[in-house]
Amino acid sequence: MKRILVSLAVLSHSAHAVKTHNLERVEASGVANDKEAPLSWRSKEVRNYMGSRTVISNKQLTKSANQSIEEALQNVPGVHIRNSTGIGAVPSISIRGFGAGGPGHSNTGMILVNGIPIYVAPYVEIGTVIFPVTFQSVDRISVTKGGESVRYGPNAFGGVINIITKGIPTKWESQVSERTTFWGKSENGGFFNQNSKNIDKSLVNNMLFNTYLRTGGMMNKHFGIQAQVNWLKGQGFRYNSPTNIQNYLLDSLYQINDSNKITAFFQYYSYFLTDPGSLGIAAYNQNRFQNNRPNNDKSGRAKRWGAVYQNFFGDTDRVGGDFTFSYYGHDMSRDFKFDSNYLNVNTNPKLGPVYTDQNYPGFFIFDHLRRYVMNAFEPNLNLVVNTNKVKQTFNVGMRFMTMDMFIRSDQSTCEKSDIIDGVCHMPPYVLSKTPNNNQEMFNNYTAVWLSDKIELFDSKLAITPGIRYTFLNYNNKEPEKHDFSVWTSKKQRQNEWSPALNIGYKPMENWIWYANYRRSFIPPQHTMVGITRTNYNQIFNEIEVGQRYSYKNLLSFNTNYFVIFANRYYAGGYSPQPVNARSQGVELELYYAPIRGLQFHVAYTYIDARITSNADDIAYYFTGIVNKPFDIKGKRLPYVSPNQFIFDMMYTYKHTTFGISSYFYSRAYSSMLNQAKSQTVCLPLNPEYTGGLEYGCNSVGLLPLYFVLNVQVSSILWQSGRHKITGSLQINNLFNMKYYFRGIGTSPTGREPAPGRSITAYLNYEF
Repeated sequence: MKRILVSLAVLSHSAHAVKTHNLERVEASGVANDKEAPLSWRSKEVRNYMGSRTVISNKQLTKSANQSIEEALQNVPGVHIRNSTGIGAVPSISIRGFGAGGPGHSNTGMILVNGIPIYVAPYVEIGTVIFPVTFQSVDRISVTKGGESVRYGPNAFGGVINIITKGIPTKWESQVSERTTFWGKSENGGFFNQNSKNIDKSLVNNMLFNTYLRTGGMMNKHFGIQAQVNWLKGQGFRYNSPTNIQNYLLDSLYQINDSNKITAFFQYYSYFLTDPGSLGIAAYNQNRFQNNRPNNDKSGRAKRWGAVYQNFFGDTDRVGGDFTFSYYGHDMSRDFKFDSNYLNVNTNPKLGPVYTDQNYPGFFIFDHLRRYVMNAFEPNLNLVVNTNKVKQTFNVGMRFMTMDMFIRSDQSTCEKSDIIDGVCHMPPYVLSKTPNNNQEMFNNYTAVWLSDKIELFDSKLAITPGIRYTFLNYNNKEPEKHDFSVWTSKKQRQNEWSPALNIGYKPMENWIWYANYRRSFIPPQHTMVGITRTNYNQIFNEIEVGQRYSYKNLLSFNTNYFVIFANRYYAGGYSPQPVNARSQGVELELYYAPIRGLQFHVAYTYIDARITSNADDIAYYFTGIVNKPFDIKGKRLPYVSPNQFIFDMMYTYKHTTFGISSYFYSRAYSSMLNQAKSQTVCLPLNPEYTGGLEYGCNSVGLLPLYFVLNVQVSSILWQSGRHKITGSLQINNLFNMKYYFRGIGTSPTGREPAPGRSITAYLNYEF
């Protein structure tokens, strides 16, 4: 499908700059594809990139049995996804050993959609509690894990994930598609509840419908527009887990002339899903798909907008470049509900409250409300100065961002008078008067960056020093008294510098060696659920060395070693104290296309992530497991699988494509204790430090290894001129692998099951 894009005059990460900016393709996002997200591993921008880089192409995304964006990212070495929803609405992403602790909300790598950050609060609450992108609207995904420009920050040490949505086509076209997923919720992976009296109703309760509509194109040589709509409605893979997601996208382009363009977008996104959370061991063994936490659900709404002006000037063979001015913002709100049993998996009433019981005095349901209003602008200049012997590409820019955040918490508490015949009739929600639960933040952040890519010896050697400096200004208001009559304002100033150095050497055209260094940080975070907040900068120093060899369009082989040193890292869980840590490892990735239509992708990652500082963990939370303080130095970071294997392939014959994707993760510890034996202890808690919780549990032990195999067959069913009907059938988790997670958001204890077997049927009509 042909589209139009104004290609960039400068490729800051490529060893060979593009010499022209002819009209070739347009992206409504305002992010040039050939700079920020190349089409596939065959693209020159990948072959010449001075760092590790993986591109999930459109074909790989849609024809290798990917059920969601989460599923697709499992095929990237060094990236670990704890897929607890199956639909990709609230992903938990960790990269190279960091990001799995705490609430597991993906804060160790920049996540962008069309080059724009999508975090609810890109500095003060870096997380994906709202993930405003849906699978069918995505064209491809670019993932870099080293060598990024200093333009990206603050938390770029794990890499940059750039999700590119479908662009405006050259000619007007429309698309209608339906994806229907059937979840296997019985223990044997079947799709019917054998105990159900109504088989048809049982099947419907296991289905998720995914409807997608798109229409748009260039109306003339200057104007283009496109609208996309995506609805997901039905059930998740757990019992009683209704899901409703709506995504509306409007993109536009004004191509002023060959050297100037303006792109703009507006998006409305909303979601609701139940969060069944973790199960006790007995319940998990009985049926891992049951829902024993009916009060847990998550919802959110997002309005996003933005516009980008881009100008090309000069001649990049001598002096030239491009200038962009971007403005973007969002108004996001989210509503998380969970009850006072969220830390509890106790099943013995003699020891304390049972986690499935909500009919006792003192039981309560939280309703955590947040609103985030963000506005930002970014001018950015790429300037190429090319002499006979030296070519320099200067990149200079800045970001100014304002962030207003409003925090409120409502609570419904079961009193003795609310219990009738043993059942508590929960009273209406009332506003929690605790100062910490009622805050307003008015922050602003300014970042400036400068880099200079110096190319020598006919671009065989490239050296790119760079620096980014960030000014953080926090203004936090909260009530001093419970009657809200007096409010206090606390201001905090923190600045942080982030130097970087990238080196690339090409001994031959298809072979590049690279080494890079990057310093980045996670600013002070306001956490959603947890024992502590982080009121300090978490500092990360990343080093990567590696090489990539490419042979025509047949082969690409990348190997690299990385090491990340973390200072004051908040690992989460029952370890509220910051620690120093080191994560190091190797990544191997091979793309091989031996014959026409056949492609293999194989990757392996080894990660050794350990604590390097002396720190006594709080032994109180481990009462019954370890009854004295213990030093956690040398312990592995929890939730990090040391070994990851990836294999996927596609074979196309005529109009039919057969696709396979698979991934393997080795066992991982689920606590700082690094105890292999599975054990759960329950104990009274101090409500002052736990958000009002008086009872909870702590689970330790190794999390299971798992291997997931997905298969898909896709075909063009009919085609005539511009009309085309395509379809596919895929099976995810073919062998119904049984495994679970721990430590995600509202399920830090017990066993949170992963999706079982599912079947997805897809039908698409383009015209």
